[in-house]
Amino acid sequence: MGNVQSVDRALLLLKEIGRESGGLVDLAGRVDLATSTTARILSTLESGGAVRRGGDGAYEIGPLIQSISSVTEGTQRLETLVHPHLVALSTELDEAACLAVISGDETVTVDQVDAPKPVQAENWTGTRVPLHAGGAGLVIMATWDDPDIDRYLRGDLAVCSSLTVIDPAEHWRRIHEIRATGSLWTHGEYVEGLSSLSAAIRDSTGRAVAALYTYGPSYRYPTAGQESRVARSVLVRAQEISSDLGWMA
Repeated sequence: MGNVQSVDRALLLLKEIGRESGGLVDLAGRVDLATSTTARILSTLESGGAVRRGGDGAYEIGPLIQSISSVTEGTQRLETLVHPHLVALSTELDEAACLAVISGDETVTVDQVDAPKPVQAENWTGTRVPLHAGGAGLVIMATWDDPDIDRYLRGDLAVCSSLTVIDPAEHWRRIHEIRATGSLWTHGEYVEGLSSLSAAIRDSTGRAVAALYTYGPSYRYPTAGQESRVARSVLVRAQEISSDLGWMA
């Protein structure tokens, strides 16, 4: 119970500091805690970067919380920018359209728009996928410098399905394909029975911050001759979004 109480008190202090910075005695009074207890919690928060002391000695929100807030706000802005494109793609292609952002060595789907079909694939919002186990991660990696890609591919590549590619040489072949064409089809590499087409979304530096992808059950998607049309549609949208983020091809 003591550990839980300490967390509750730390959160209470963070909330109060976020509302208005303050000194030790001031904050202790505002949250109704003993000064010694408040000092101990603030010391822990300060050592972890959650709070910091300004020039006047007052505690304020630190770089750790600011960086988390910045990432969250950036993702929210990206979702707002991309969502109309997902709606348009889903309508045009008659399959699900999604936005996945990079998070460490994984992608996380943060938005999905489904087509009104009687049989739909699962909603992947919130799902984390290793970068090598699907097209979204691979198109993101293709924008990296070669040493960064090599470092990742030399790591332990998890097997997510019987079709997951773990051969670095094959991944390099596909990365060169992505760099030449801008997109990639994958089939069943994270979950068997699903096919997807992905293209990278880049920021002003040219490095991908996310991927735009469309997917559906492999038995119906893509239909014969549909591959190039889907790739063209997704790539055009991804390039428009990248341009809005400041990237110039």
